[in-house]
Amino acid sequence: MVDDDPSAIQVMARMLSEYPDQRFATSGQAALRLARELTPDLIVLDVDMPGMTGLDVCEALKADPVLADVPVIFATSHDPTTLLQVTAFRKGGSDFVTKPLIAVQLTARVRAHLRTKLLIEDLQRDSLASGAAPPPPGTQTPRLLVVDDDVASIYVLRKTLAAMGDFYFAKNGEEALDLARRLLPDLILLDAHMPGIDGFDVCRTLKAEAAFRHVPIAFITRFSDPRSEMRALDLGAADFIAKPYTRAVLQARVRNLLDLKRRTDAELESVREHLQRVGDARVADIVGAASDAIVTCNADDKVVLINAAACRMFAVEHQQAIGSPMQALLGEAALIDNQAQNAPVRTTVTRASGECFPTEMSVSRVGEGPDRLTTVMLRDISDRDRLEAESRSRIEAETASRTKTLMLSYIAHEMGNPLNGMLGFAQLMAADEKHPMSAVQAQRLTQILASGKHLEVLMRDVMDLGRLETGKLTVELRPVNAARCAQDAAEAVSALAQRAGVTLTCPLPSAPARCAADVGRLHQCLLNLLTNAIKYNRPGGWARIAVTGDSQAVAIAVSDNGFGMDALQRQHLFEPFNRLGRQLGSTPGAGLGLMITRQFVEAMNGQLRVESEPGQGSCFTISLPGAPDPGEDTINHASSNAALRAGDAVSHDVNDGP
Repeated sequence: MVDDDPSAIQVMARMLSEYPDQRFATSGQAALRLARELTPDLIVLDVDMPGMTGLDVCEALKADPVLADVPVIFATSHDPTTLLQVTAFRKGGSDFVTKPLIAVQLTARVRAHLRTKLLIEDLQRDSLASGAAPPPPGTQTPRLLVVDDDVASIYVLRKTLAAMGDFYFAKNGEEALDLARRLLPDLILLDAHMPGIDGFDVCRTLKAEAAFRHVPIAFITRFSDPRSEMRALDLGAADFIAKPYTRAVLQARVRNLLDLKRRTDAELESVREHLQRVGDARVADIVGAASDAIVTCNADDKVVLINAAACRMFAVEHQQAIGSPMQALLGEAALIDNQAQNAPVRTTVTRASGECFPTEMSVSRVGEGPDRLTTVMLRDISDRDRLEAESRSRIEAETASRTKTLMLSYIAHEMGNPLNGMLGFAQLMAADEKHPMSAVQAQRLTQILASGKHLEVLMRDVMDLGRLETGKLTVELRPVNAARCAQDAAEAVSALAQRAGVTLTCPLPSAPARCAADVGRLHQCLLNLLTNAIKYNRPGGWARIAVTGDSQAVAIAVSDNGFGMDALQRQHLFEPFNRLGRQLGSTPGAGLGLMITRQFVEAMNGQLRVESEPGQGSCFTISLPGAPDPGEDTINHASSNAALRAGDAVSHDVNDGP
């Protein structure tokens, strides 16, 4: 994903979360370096970037033999002009999406282009395995099948694309299916909504047939809503073009699809020629080495071929399996082979020992009558099912946690006004000299105020957590005097340290240390760390906050000689609502402070490190980018990619993005 706007990358990352292996670049040069390092499967590329534009990047990618076949989807913040789209397609672009991005549209187009790329790569691997060079592109004129119930639309399409091939027409779904099977066109242009069998059903039916697996289908329709587009692309369509279309753009898109078909045909022809040259012995070697189980039976349903993977799957010897009935080997799975001819089906296979396991089965048949051979391919999908179940459980747990957090945040927000009222009246009572209270009443009022303040801090943490979950929390980065901030935090908790019998020190740094931070959020982080250093300590213990650094980086370390933590506790340290087994003690807390502290520090482009040993204490270190003295003009901020002036704030949205 390439965009000079980090927030746009975050939006794309969330939309494409089903593809977890994501990489990001914020400039054209960085994108080229990254692409050459890892060879991506697909690139989503912003058109308008300073310096090297998206068009320049695409041209450089297509000039690199290793990256030439990587599909590029352009993203633009405004409706692309005809010239821009045509130029993009000529430079090798595969598609266009317009910002603001629509999740279902983007994911559907990405899914469609990845599907096509993987299909071609499979063919290329087969071709490379053959050692044969692909044949030269064919000279046959492309055949285009246009399907639309509107005769005027057919006429306009034919006139627009007249120079691109021979045209055939169908006015309804039934005619389209019949003509497509007889003609086997190079490209099908299909309207979505027609009486009877509509375009979606035509696409679904054809893509289920092996003969049309490599034939591109493009929808050309006036129904251009994202849901219709997603439905068409998920059914196997290669493109979705909305009416009214621009002549030049339509021609560029159709030319791309025909080029794709020519490449696919060349790879297919190369594979066919190779397979014709491969003898029976070589085929047997390939089948024997295949990781999938392969079993072939004759017209009498007797096993005539079984590879090593199938012998392992069914726990049988090769000689024992040859000549045995197919059903004796496959069990009930042998009865559903008709369903598996057009597409793989899921079934359960039982070994002779009674052990059951899930498989994906596909069936192919060659020959007729007594010469018929049926080949069954089975793939054990136990590991895939386990991984999918684990993924579902993780997603459900994350969703439940987010829902719980948002609900608590809402409740905390609603409790704010009543709590402010209670604390306000309690403070008025404490300050009321005309109506003095007894010593017992004053002590109880002090406890009420302390409990209310604790609840107030808890509510603040819960609401901050809710803002972090929803991406609504912002930080404003300014040059901050780190030593002064540390002293302020130490003074704020000095009374708590005195009551706990903990010695609190804050040595001054040898030189002024300024960092780029949000002073309010940094103060909150230091309060959280100092409060923990005091709460989880012992009478007579010590806590210390120290600042070191220069104009490049600043470190603020909060250390103590308290209880410390073991390895298991450190592993779960930043989980929300996890108090590491101390929730049954008398120390107050909700298990949110450290988690929120780390989120704040990372939002300020910093890091939070922890060192701790049981019985020896802990040390939490906040590392932040340095900032200049007030007399200097600017400092460079790595993530904002802009100058941060002394006294000016840079506002960052804190989202769940990359």
